Amino acid sequence: MMVPALLPSATQQKCPHAPLPAAALLRRLNMFSETAALALFLPTGLRHPCACAPFEQAQAGRVQALGECDARQEDEQIHDKRETRSRAWSGSTVASTTCSDDTDASPPQSLLDDAVDGNLLLGQVWELSQDAAGCRQVQQALEEADQKLQMVLVSELRGHVLQAIECPHANYVLQKCIVMMPHTGFQFILDELLAGGSDAVSAAVRHKYGCRIVKCLLEHGTQEQISPIVKIVMEAAIDTAKHPYGTFVVQHMLLHLAGEARRCLLQHLTAGANMLASDPQGCATLGAALVDSGLTEEVLSLARRLAEGPNLLVEMACLRHGHRAVKEVLELLEGG
Repeated sequence: MMVPALLPSATQQKCPHAPLPAAALLRRLNMFSETAALALFLPTGLRHPCACAPFEQAQAGRVQALGECDARQEDEQIHDKRETRSRAWSGSTVASTTCSDDTDASPPQSLLDDAVDGNLLLGQVWELSQDAAGCRQVQQALEEADQKLQMVLVSELRGHVLQAIECPHANYVLQKCIVMMPHTGFQFILDELLAGGSDAVSAAVRHKYGCRIVKCLLEHGTQEQISPIVKIVMEAAIDTAKHPYGTFVVQHMLLHLAGEARRCLLQHLTAGANMLASDPQGCATLGAALVDSGLTEEVLSLARRLAEGPNLLVEMACLRHGHRAVKEVLELLEGG
């Protein structure tokens, strides 16, 4: 099928130095009898259907004023800058995909403005934290402030933890607090979460943004700090492991818990292995549990439990995430 050219050769000859994408876009606008919907995204001076002629005249005048060589060199510099910015964006996007339950489509931190003075944010930290741009300012201020200023900034989040956990923007500020502050500095987050009782903890574990906070606490908190959360999660370990967001928390527990706590969690998962094996998210949890990290006997016990079920491995292999768990089971039993 023949595709009509967006930019006729006559136009190319008339204005050889006009950027091709811009000229092509303006030519397409000229095909409409009135302002097209896509023109609303353009600068005001370029929205009119006949804006191409002034544009081409301006480009021609620019070439005449600068000279052909200088104009071409300037265009190349602009192109190089755009390519550099595009590569930076792409690299940051790849790096940010480590959080598998959700991604943020906003510009990477490296492309934001220069240093943020935390003193200028005093009195408005909570308000800014609820905004897409403001939460980045708060995070950047926490990174650049000394510990004394960090404590002052973070104090403004007290009383708002449960709201922040469910906020698409403020949850990032809480995560930054946990990562940047000493254990005593983010204890208030645990206190307010636990003050809501087991229901508040369970809701956070199964929330799209709340699960991130719980994972962050598991990773950076002390065993004494996180033990109340671990206890609540273990009471409903099977249901949590089958939840689309709860599974990430259980997998994180398998990764960061040690000794008796991890052994207890493996025993809970082994007892409910049949229920987990019939659920896609449960299979993902089983795959994480079957990775041997020192508790060889407990892991082998889980693998045997799965292998003993009639046609259980076959059913698992047909589920999303299940084939990986089955592979782990077979490798463990062959080696054991």
